[in-house]
Amino acid sequence: MSVLADSDLVQFVERGWCTVRGAFTAEQARAARAVVWRRMEAKRAIREADPSTWPPAYDIEEHLTDPAVLGCFTDRLAAAIEELVGEGRWTGERRWGFWPVSFHYGADHPAQWPAYGWHVDGNWFRHTVDCPRQGLLLVGLFSDIAPGGGGMVVSGGSHRRAARVLASHPEGLAHGELFIRVLAEPIGDFCELTGAAGDVVLGHPFLFHTRGFKRHGEPRVISNSEVPLRAAMQLERAAGDYSVLERSIRAALAEPPPPPPPDAMACRF
Repeated sequence: MSVLADSDLVQFVERGWCTVRGAFTAEQARAARAVVWRRMEAKRAIREADPSTWPPAYDIEEHLTDPAVLGCFTDRLAAAIEELVGEGRWTGERRWGFWPVSFHYGADHPAQWPAYGWHVDGNWFRHTVDCPRQGLLLVGLFSDIAPGGGGMVVSGGSHRRAARVLASHPEGLAHGELFIRVLAEPIGDFCELTGAAGDVVLGHPFLFHTRGFKRHGEPRVISNSEVPLRAAMQLERAAGDYSVLERSIRAALAEPPPPPPPDAMACRF
């Protein structure tokens, strides 16, 4: 039985992400969150019981290998990943890495959406339209995130523009070069990723995103990780057995650029 519904696959292709609700349990999220708090206290003296120690935001730039954390990468989540990237086409490596924690980041900012910090992950490799280094952007929610609670903000459809930019540069682009070219025009269709602890967002590797403003609620704990592929994507398969991820890129390259969405605005990285 499939984990993702047909509507999830359509949303992934058209807007650049879909969500696995309850990929792991609230209890598992709570245990993993305790590991995150212990690590923040050890690294920066940020203590859960003492809000006076809380900065606006803090990032743990490492993979956490505690069993309580690794257990949140469930078989159900792995099955959903394969529904997007193709069975046997990812490395199968189960890990959670890079932990952006928001305490009160941008709480008083007057704008609804951030105009800065927009990016795709992957500053450790050169980006190409078929790059296997980050088959998916994996965003695990390890705390409940209500609207206004600091959820990651994504720009729906930005993965299509990024695909067209990368296809026009077969030599590949460095991180900053990709940002400059994609953000040369306004982006929009903004959405804050909200949900319950245990939900996981499966994002397109070309989906532009940024840290959302944290206006209320408990500290927001998420993990950004990647789903590396075994080999480069194939956008011309003789057998036609394209993965959903490959189909999304083919669709972006086959369609004319759409008009800017109504909420489009100039953004920067």
